[in-house]
Amino acid sequence: MSEVLDNRNAVKGALWMCAASIMIAISASCIRELSQTYNTFQLVFFRSAIGLLLLSPWMLKTAKRGKLSTTRFPLYVLRTALSYTGMVCVFFALARMPIGEVYALLFLVPIITIVMAVFLLSEKAGIEALAACGIAFIGALVILRPGVIAISLAAIAVLVTAVTYAGTNICIKALSKTDTPAQITFYGQLLALPLALGPALYFWKMPLFSDLPMIFALGTLQLLAGLFHAYSVRAADARIVQPFNFVRLPASVLFAFIFFSELPSSWTWLGAGMIFTSSYYVLYKEAESRKKPNDEAETLGPT
Repeated sequence: MSEVLDNRNAVKGALWMCAASIMIAISASCIRELSQTYNTFQLVFFRSAIGLLLLSPWMLKTAKRGKLSTTRFPLYVLRTALSYTGMVCVFFALARMPIGEVYALLFLVPIITIVMAVFLLSEKAGIEALAACGIAFIGALVILRPGVIAISLAAIAVLVTAVTYAGTNICIKALSKTDTPAQITFYGQLLALPLALGPALYFWKMPLFSDLPMIFALGTLQLLAGLFHAYSVRAADARIVQPFNFVRLPASVLFAFIFFSELPSSWTWLGAGMIFTSSYYVLYKEAESRKKPNDEAETLGPT
């Protein structure tokens, strides 16, 4: 915490992450409310359409500069398919299980990303990282308590989201080696809309005029959450800003209690703490391992 307070960029990163977490928490309440009237696929389409609409001026301006051409279109398609699948699953879960439990389980995403990176990108993970992954999965079992309570379809959907979002992170990591953030954002938004349109039309229900403000709020909040998260990671190291990502749990619980009189169980808090602590530990050790070669280079000096 002292490292955050002593560093202006760290403070900015922490504030951006808190803002992103609050946007996500509010949008979760919008999803829960709108899901009483609209199908999950239609809500995902609303989210994609509004995001594309709001970003279109920037995207057109960037396209005119000729900075959006890419040779990795198949990987963009895979990334969009994974992201869309995860979004459908998490929207489905938010409509059917306690919001706090949903976001507690989604703290698994960094851990699953690390596991995927080891197997798909041939990255190395030490015994400490693997142990942290094990603790995180135990935390998930604490939340789900299989054998004590029945695991619902909504809970399975959240786990699918965690896996697909982790896969999305792997795709972004691979794409970032050759393409810019502008390209990744552009194709992510552009490809998501036609993918979401077909299922949405099948379940289409004409939006009520009274629901339009909340529908627009849903798309806007989700877009802002993504942008704020990007600003946070750009401002400071992940090990510094990641603890503030935990704000989304109490924030989502607060709004769920205000709007739906809903509170998670003590098991959810315990499991979430285990998952989050493990995720943060892995991020911290990863940052230390990256910093060590730099420190050694500084010690040795120029050769």
